[in-house]
Amino acid sequence: MRLKWIAAIAFVGVVASGCDSSVMKPHSPPKAVVTEKWNNARADVLGSLAQEQYKGGNLDKARESVDNGLKLNPKNVQLRILSGKIALEQGNLDLAEKEFRLAQLQDVTSGEADYLCGVVYQRWQKPQVAYELYVSAVGKAPNELAYVLAAAEMLVDMNRSDDALNMLRAKADSFEHSAEIRDAIGLLLTGKGRYAEAISFLQQATMLATDDSTIHEHLAMARYFNKDYREAAELFAKLVSQEKYKQRVDLYLALGESDEQIGRLDDAKASFATATQVSPGTPEAWVRLGKVSLEKNDIRRAEMALRKASSLDVASGEANLLLGYIRLRQNKLDEAMPYFKKACALNQSDTVSLCMVGYVNEKAGRTDEAIQCYAKALKLHPGDELATKLMASIDAN
Repeated sequence: MRLKWIAAIAFVGVVASGCDSSVMKPHSPPKAVVTEKWNNARADVLGSLAQEQYKGGNLDKARESVDNGLKLNPKNVQLRILSGKIALEQGNLDLAEKEFRLAQLQDVTSGEADYLCGVVYQRWQKPQVAYELYVSAVGKAPNELAYVLAAAEMLVDMNRSDDALNMLRAKADSFEHSAEIRDAIGLLLTGKGRYAEAISFLQQATMLATDDSTIHEHLAMARYFNKDYREAAELFAKLVSQEKYKQRVDLYLALGESDEQIGRLDDAKASFATATQVSPGTPEAWVRLGKVSLEKNDIRRAEMALRKASSLDVASGEANLLLGYIRLRQNKLDEAMPYFKKACALNQSDTVSLCMVGYVNEKAGRTDEAIQCYAKALKLHPGDELATKLMASIDAN
């Protein structure tokens, strides 16, 4: 009997609830809400499609997809940012800035919107505004290295390299596995002539990115400027053996000079010769080749190279100076003098060419004129080693 009673009550409850439509049929959301959700979902799909098109370089299709997505959901921040990126790629900076500003308003926490807006102002050559936007991006996304590096770049553009260096060094520990930030610090230190410090950071960078040849190039240059010629030569030799560096005349010149400084004259000569082949119109390459050929007593090759340099750059004082040396070696004082005088005229602060004019005068028996030249050189650079030595030689005689 008890079971029947319970069953009857349950049946009545079910019938009663069936009469209440609010229980059987949940309240349906308004049509506008459903439509909005549907449009947002479609906008997200279009955003994914546009992102793929953008990455694939199909900017026109990406623009079409983004615009359609924004029609469905104008408040979609990622669509706004992608629209701005496309505009950036297409050179439409006004539209890019507009889209990034809208993204900033729609999401005040977006570091990416600040950063990309900064890129626009950087292209507009407004470094102060760009810097402030980059700093804002760093504040919102402190783990994004690109934002930090961009802020440092703007400080450098505003002639605040010390501030840039301090900022990067303060952030270095936060990016302990980043070769890029250490490379940036090394470049700034190199630019300031603090080569030993630069080498330390660049060595760290090369250990973190062993295959990054650009960082190895920066380290080679820091070594070169620090007069670590043996280490520099080793690094430069590895670089020019790579296909991407085989046409870099500056690296061949640095390699040649490094080898020359450590006494490897044959290797230096080969590097300078390669430089003249890579860039026949570079006067410096011909001057370096002429100089090392002169050191090796290859007079014919030296004169050929120096005449080429002089023809490429009629204002090359060094080429004329070295041509004068050749004539001096040949004991042709009258032919040497015009080259030395021309070198003096081209570079009036060069004490070497001035001393050479004096030396030719001395050898020709014009002692008073020689003394005047040495005295003038010492006035230009008191304590000049060559001028002091030559003047002392006259005094001794």
